[in-house]
Amino acid sequence: KLLKLCEFDEAELLSQKERIERAFQILELGPADMEIAEARIKKYFDTGLLGVRKAIGVWFKELFDLVLSREEGKKIIYYGYPPFQYIGLAIKAAAKSKNDFYVGCPEAVISQTLGQFFHKLLPVLEAGEDAGLPPGHAMCSLLQVKVGALEKGIIPVPDLSIATSYFCDMGPKSDELLQYKFGYPVEYIDSCLDSAWGTWPEYDHETVRYLGAQLDKLFCTIKDKFAIEINDETWQQGRLIAGRLYSAINKLTGLLAADPVPLSVVDSELILNFPIGCTGSVMDEGAEAIEILAEEVKKRVENGFGVAPKESPRVLIVLHSISDPVVNRLIEDAGLAVPSTMALLPPPPEPESYPFTTLGEKRAEKAMFGGAYHSTYGMVKRIQASLKYADVDGIIYNYPFACRPFVCGNKLTKLHIENETGLPTLLLDMDPQDERYYSIGALRTRLETFAEMLRARKAAA
Repeated sequence: KLLKLCEFDEAELLSQKERIERAFQILELGPADMEIAEARIKKYFDTGLLGVRKAIGVWFKELFDLVLSREEGKKIIYYGYPPFQYIGLAIKAAAKSKNDFYVGCPEAVISQTLGQFFHKLLPVLEAGEDAGLPPGHAMCSLLQVKVGALEKGIIPVPDLSIATSYFCDMGPKSDELLQYKFGYPVEYIDSCLDSAWGTWPEYDHETVRYLGAQLDKLFCTIKDKFAIEINDETWQQGRLIAGRLYSAINKLTGLLAADPVPLSVVDSELILNFPIGCTGSVMDEGAEAIEILAEEVKKRVENGFGVAPKESPRVLIVLHSISDPVVNRLIEDAGLAVPSTMALLPPPPEPESYPFTTLGEKRAEKAMFGGAYHSTYGMVKRIQASLKYADVDGIIYNYPFACRPFVCGNKLTKLHIENETGLPTLLLDMDPQDERYYSIGALRTRLETFAEMLRARKAAA
């Protein structure tokens, strides 16, 4: 019944019956959990839209692929969050058969499914706490999910893990812990995020060469371990694989700019981690789901339908919660319209590239242009530069409480954006995975107050 709601057809359910049952057994999900998930999906998501139902179904397929990957004989490569764009798809493109490998970000998939749909992420978080990332020490909840999922055996031990040393110090430390515990190899991609304030999009060439050498080292490891060669050609093939998905996302994002905003932020969240966390079913079926959703949203725009009243204050949010639809819904319940998030805004035009020679150096330079892997200043200016694509009245900088890269620059970000753009910016500390970090009542009070201020500001203008 649950999977039928998510557009699994009868033939699919029959042919996949044993596989689905085995996945739910590993995940420790029973009949009562199915009822909870069905009720939550109907309550929080717009299941009247076929594209939404299909997108949820794609998440279930990605979950099954992850959980069963070892039993189905696949080589398993995990990458951290956030990943280098296209790195997983380049591996898939270079493989003799894409079905030989599972490549993805398991903590994103588990958070999205066990959290959003089943409301059963807490046991995984607690397992992560017991296994080395204790509570009360501002440990990243996303990494607690990964550690806990491995500890509970709901995701398989990988053949290789790619650590996010280019963005966060805790990701590689957690992978080192897991390396000692489970014995799998880890490839650490180190970098330097302390570029001088005021330099972005300029960068230190030595930083690019260092990060590029780290990436080239990863490509050598993949070649030695899996006989897969990552080069410019396979990287381009990976980009082409994702082309349909990104095209559909861009089309939908353009439609969300309408007033009134035609789709809830709860539903748009479903697509955010498709290209970040997954490289499997999402590339074909996920793209199809978003294409269908875009057509449905287009009709809403033509009919003047909105999830918030026309001329409601419009806000850009930096992050969705990827595990709790209640938090995402709170923003709209406060009377705010969310046309976009930072991740869905198009990037600003890039400066002319330097003629670096290796693939790693070329990708490292692209990472510098992206801002987040450059410095706090780079991230701030990247947000500011993209704001010209978003007609908004304010910004909700809802940052993960225990995420070092975000927390370090949150107040600087608020001050800089308000000074440079004049847009009121609300710092909202929360957690995208762990609902124990925040009080719904406290978040509601702050959001309602911010919404009142924006309404008064619009009226005065």
